[in-house]
Amino acid sequence: MTETLVSTVVEQVPRHRFIPDRIWDGTEPVDRTQTPDRWWQLVDADTAVVTQIDEGRVGGMGVPTSSSSAPSVVAAMLDALDVQPGQQVLEIGTGTGWNAALLCELVGDADRVTTIEVDPVVAAQARKALGAAGYEVRVVVGDGAEGFPALAPYDRIIATCAVWEVPHAWLTQVRDGGIIVTPWSPQRFGPHGALARLQVRDGAAEGRFLQEAAFMWLRSQRWSGGPPHDLEADPEETRMVDGGQELLADTTVMLPLTLMVPHWNYGLRSSADGLVMWLSATDSPSWARVYPDRVEQGGPRRLWEELEQAHAWWVQRGRPEVSEFGLTVGPQGHVVWLESPDGPSWQHVV
Repeated sequence: MTETLVSTVVEQVPRHRFIPDRIWDGTEPVDRTQTPDRWWQLVDADTAVVTQIDEGRVGGMGVPTSSSSAPSVVAAMLDALDVQPGQQVLEIGTGTGWNAALLCELVGDADRVTTIEVDPVVAAQARKALGAAGYEVRVVVGDGAEGFPALAPYDRIIATCAVWEVPHAWLTQVRDGGIIVTPWSPQRFGPHGALARLQVRDGAAEGRFLQEAAFMWLRSQRWSGGPPHDLEADPEETRMVDGGQELLADTTVMLPLTLMVPHWNYGLRSSADGLVMWLSATDSPSWARVYPDRVEQGGPRRLWEELEQAHAWWVQRGRPEVSEFGLTVGPQGHVVWLESPDGPSWQHVV
């Protein structure tokens, strides 16, 4: 599928026809009937539009739980999917239904597009919007992690939500040579992730990351816990370190570190010594606290040393971009790798 064709389809199928009258700007509702100018300003921008918070519950924390992705991101994902006319496509995460409509245009037959949405209210809204726009798409309510085996095999699967583990069902429901496009992150917490384009062969999948991608999580894979260690634990080791917080605050560094160092989360908290960044392993009771002038850590892993070593390796290799990293999904699990032209390849099992 050429980029020009995808761009044309995105322009021909306007996003606003699929956006509900009430959207969200942070935690503030924006109603099309009450503040139409603000509504149109948000919808016309090349940014994500939040269409649901707190799974529709009243009195929640204002956490976004459904949205319409930025048009440029939608186009990039469809370019990567390379849909051909007549192919069978499965979408994970219906959202507003706009992406499903675009898939119908690219495939040329609405009956060959199936989309799964876990939230029945969101699914009903999308089904209504799709019908009003003339797309009789098959909208299924269910857990996208299970796919939709009734119509398998598919030529393409596209996920509009992030995963930390590519579901086995997706691998078994894509025909040999088919493509999976999904946002992926080895961290089950935090905003850093990348868009992966994977080709399926013999029940496994492999491909490179394309660009940074921050998406809401597949609900069955959302991280519901906080740091699994006691943030007040006594340190087993204290090191004086300059610039530790600056390193972790550098957005250009965090995604490569996320890909290179497995099984860790991070966060911020206040302390008597000021702002502290905490690191927490998800595979062991290992942790680190990063202060402006020192690092405290404990547990069987030395998380700070792992991050320092990964950062040094990344710098020595010329700061490779996200597109130089790749992902293999198979019997051995999830393997992140990078092939360096001036040295041996690097990889680790997530």
